[in-house]
This record gives sequence, C-alpha cells and structure tokens, in this order.
Amino acid sequence: MLTACSAVAAAQMATTIYLPGMPALGADIGASDATLQLSVAVFVVFAALPVVAWGRAAERFGRVPAFVAAGLCFVLASAGLALITNAPELLGLRVVQAIGAGGIAVVARMMIKDLFSGAELARQLSLLSMAFVVALGGGQVVGGVLTSTVGWRYGFVVLAVLAAVPVALALRISLPKPEPKAPAKGTVRRLLGDRVFAASAVAGGIGFAIIVMIQQKSAFIFTDRFSLQPWVFGLFGVLYGAAYLAGATYVRRTVRRLGARAMMRQGAWIMLAGCALIAVVWLFDSPRAIALPVFLAGYIATTFGQATLFPNSAAHAVSHLVSGAAIAVTWCALIQQGLAGVASLVGPSLTGLIAWSLVITLLAAVNVLVVAAPERSGTTS
Repeated sequence: MLTACSAVAAAQMATTIYLPGMPALGADIGASDATLQLSVAVFVVFAALPVVAWGRAAERFGRVPAFVAAGLCFVLASAGLALITNAPELLGLRVVQAIGAGGIAVVARMMIKDLFSGAELARQLSLLSMAFVVALGGGQVVGGVLTSTVGWRYGFVVLAVLAAVPVALALRISLPKPEPKAPAKGTVRRLLGDRVFAASAVAGGIGFAIIVMIQQKSAFIFTDRFSLQPWVFGLFGVLYGAAYLAGATYVRRTVRRLGARAMMRQGAWIMLAGCALIAVVWLFDSPRAIALPVFLAGYIATTFGQATLFPNSAAHAVSHLVSGAAIAVTWCALIQQGLAGVASLVGPSLTGLIAWSLVITLLAAVNVLVVAAPERSGTTS
C-alpha cells in the first residue's frame, strides 16, 4: 500500500506541481498558452494509451518488474524536463513522463485488486485517494513556492526524486510471478457489454475529465483573471487537498453501509453542484470580491465530489467479476484516462470561460444520468 500510494502521489504531482509554474515556464521557453495547455492534455492522453500494455506486462512478467520499468521511465523523463529549452522538448518529454505515470498508477491498482474486493476494495482505493490529496494539495503548494523562489525547473527535479521512492520501495516487495496465460477471446467485448463495468468506468472517467479541464484553466484564471502570484495559487492547493481528503475519509467511513453505487451517485450530484457554481461566476460576470470565493467554492465542491465518486467507480466496475478482474482494472483505467484525455484536448479550444464552464457543467449533468441508469451485469467472468 505504501508503494502504491507513493506512486499515485508522484504520478498526480506531475500535473499539480507543474500548474503554478506554467506561465513562467512558457515565458522562459517561448511556449504559448495553447501549447502549455496542450502539454497537460498530452500528459493525460499518453498516460491512458499504454495502460493495457502495462497491465499485460504485469500479468506476464510480474507486478514488480512492470512497476519498476514504468517508474524508471517517469524518473528519467522528469529529470530531463528540468533541462528543457523549447516547446518540442517539453511536449516530447511530457509524453515519456506520462507513459511512465500511467504504468505505475495502473500496476499499483492491480496490486491492490489482487488483495481486496467489494466494499473493502473501495476502502483501500480511498487510501489512494488520500495519496492523491498529497499530490493535489502538496504538489500545488510546492510548485507555487518553487516557482516564486528558485524557479519552475526545480519542480521537475522534485518530481524525479519523489518518483524514485516508490521504485526503491517496489524493489523490496516480493510477489509471486503470475502464470503466463493468453487473454481470453472476447474479453474486451464482454467487459464493454457489462453495464455495471461500463457505466462505472465511464462515470469515473467523466469525473476525471472535469477535474482535468478545471486544472488546465485554473493557472490562467488565477493569474490572468484574479491577478494572483504563483505562490498564492499554490496555497489554494491546500483547500483542494483538504476537500479530497474529506471525500476520501467519507468513503472509508461510509461505503460499507451505503455501498459503492450509492456513493457514486452522491459524488456525481456534488460535482454537478460544484460545476454549476463555477458557471455562475462567469455567467454573471461577478466582481472579483465575489467571483474568487464562489469559484473556489465550486472548485472545492467538485473536488470533494470526485473524491467520493472515483474510488467507488473503480471498485464497483470490477468487484462483481469472478475472473479476469486484474486485467479489467487496466481497461477501466484506459476508459477513465481516455475520457479525461479527450476532454483535455477539447479544453484548450474553449477559449471563453462561459463556454468552458457550461461544458463542464453539462458533463457533470451527464454523469448524474450515467450513475442513475439501471444496472444489468452482462458478465461475471
């Protein structure tokens, strides 16, 4: 669990520690705002694309070798990003960093799925949400302070060092190597035809997509619209971290009583309320004294909702599967990361904040419908 949590924290910090420094980074290497937002999108997309391949590698060669390979990929790319001088280097190394991040995140979840199922799996995945808290709050604070003091390059140095920790921890784990086996024919078709799996994976993916779209814009909203320094923007990460911690704690204490599906519905409704608050800020062109606290309230509510929704969606998607659940974890991750990747590519094209806020609110409304739809499991194997 320590290895898995530290891996998830490092992978997520690749975004959060980077956000406060984006404007300064762009000025230093001559990258436009669109390119910087693309660098976030590229990370999300390429974290998603190879997750099934990492899952197959973990099945064939063992969890630890696959995890270490992905971790080294992430560490080396992070170190290289500290030395970049132009936009192509930024985008290229973000691709490599993302491939490693996707690998350590999905193999960590496979390790946990090997040990737990049902409500207990949701509880353990909520521990990963708490690791996400460290990345969400701590990463943004550290990134803001580093950017305002020694410069944005040191954020990538910190990432490389932090990612080396779970790699070192993994080398001390002794797990039996799985028996190599060919994937069953029609596995993907059966999973996608399973309404429980598909709806749960999509729900978590839409929630993830909304969070990514907010993260993409937040650095520029706080810098350009609210005229805040990077370190102030970074400190707001404590609020988001507290919201995610509260959501993860709520899941651990409540999921056994309410069940994962009921908590998914709660999370989706809370995210819709948060996105609606964000939309109100731009629809009514509120003065800064009102707009800033309302925007923060919407961001915090959305974060709490995602902390409630996401671990339950991942657990509910695979817990009813009798066999093949470990590989199902990778397909669930692919769907969720993939939806977030598509949203991150669309996000930069929404240049107007009114259009952007209405889109995330619409996505949140769609997610409420997804989690409310009747369930019918198409397969249990």
